[in-house]
Amino acid sequence: MRIILCSLFLLAPVFAIAQDSSDRLKSIEDRLNKLEGAPAENSLSAFNPAMGIALDTVYHHTANKGNYLFRAAELNLGAPIDPFLKGWAILTGSPDGVEVEEAALETTALPYNLKIRGGRLFAALGRLAHFHDHELPVIDRPRSLDTFLDGETQGDGVEASLLLPTPFYLNATVGAFNKIGAENTRADNAVPRSLYEFTYLGRLNTYADLGDDHSIELGMNTAWTPKRFVTDGTGMEVRGNTWRTVHGADLTYRYHPTRGGLYRGIVWGTEVFQNDEQRFNLTTMMPRERVKAHSGFSHIQLKMGRHWRPGVLVDLTEDLDQPSQITRTYSGFLTYDLTEFQRLRFVYSYVTDNVPGNPRNNIVGLQWTGVLGYHVHGFRDR
Repeated sequence: MRIILCSLFLLAPVFAIAQDSSDRLKSIEDRLNKLEGAPAENSLSAFNPAMGIALDTVYHHTANKGNYLFRAAELNLGAPIDPFLKGWAILTGSPDGVEVEEAALETTALPYNLKIRGGRLFAALGRLAHFHDHELPVIDRPRSLDTFLDGETQGDGVEASLLLPTPFYLNATVGAFNKIGAENTRADNAVPRSLYEFTYLGRLNTYADLGDDHSIELGMNTAWTPKRFVTDGTGMEVRGNTWRTVHGADLTYRYHPTRGGLYRGIVWGTEVFQNDEQRFNLTTMMPRERVKAHSGFSHIQLKMGRHWRPGVLVDLTEDLDQPSQITRTYSGFLTYDLTEFQRLRFVYSYVTDNVPGNPRNNIVGLQWTGVLGYHVHGFRDR
């Protein structure tokens, strides 16, 4: 009897612990059942797109005169629409007003590495041409791009790209647009046109690693408009021999050392263009002969740590009407990234041409750019 009583006395704490554990498990099961049966709590902004704003301000000083310009406030909206589609829109406010700079849809789940984009977008013509102004390595868009591609390659239309099944990276892009060029006045988006008056784009680009520290990108593209609607000085429609082509090639070399490559290295980029079109007398609007003109620029930028990025850019641009007239722009720039959301830039440019009597121009520019929140391209580093 004593043995039984002693055993019960010794085992009592064990029974108490077991009972306590059982009660705790029961309590946890009850709480889980309540959570599983309760409706899910959603944030009021769960279905809203990510958004951000890029603010870009510039000071220009030339010919003993200066001007501080609020250049743009760029509102960026972007989000997946469903498992098969995403969309984005970029609204830009500037001294010229508010406009829809981009508004496009892009597929995300088509087979064979195929992507289709449609809406208002920056066509894949060249490399820097489809960068927004605040993403460029210099303050002002190179003259070659402004003259031959009419500014940014904005276009209303559709574009398809395909990653080809080759042993190396090779991407092909085709597109059809009302016109290409944000400042292109040769056509009007609001005026209907025949299929012959659309602008068709084709591009091939490839990429290769040259060892652990070096890489290279190469692209070739063409934009072709079969016919243009033009009226001459008498009001008659001119359609014969009005086709236009813009051919281009771009090469980008990067040196990013394995150690410290994120903030150290060299980026060198070069682009060349050829414009072939029938030109018109600006006074009489009578057609003239076809003219081939060429342009190009080259820039190199050093990455010297987390903040400093000096570089130079040289641009040579022939006049579209008289290719013998060449404008040369030599620019030196210094970029300071305070953070990944704020940047300062200083640029000095010397502009000259071979037209007798034309003055040379010295331009000093200061740029201050900041990004609030989500921004789809931010500060490009490629």
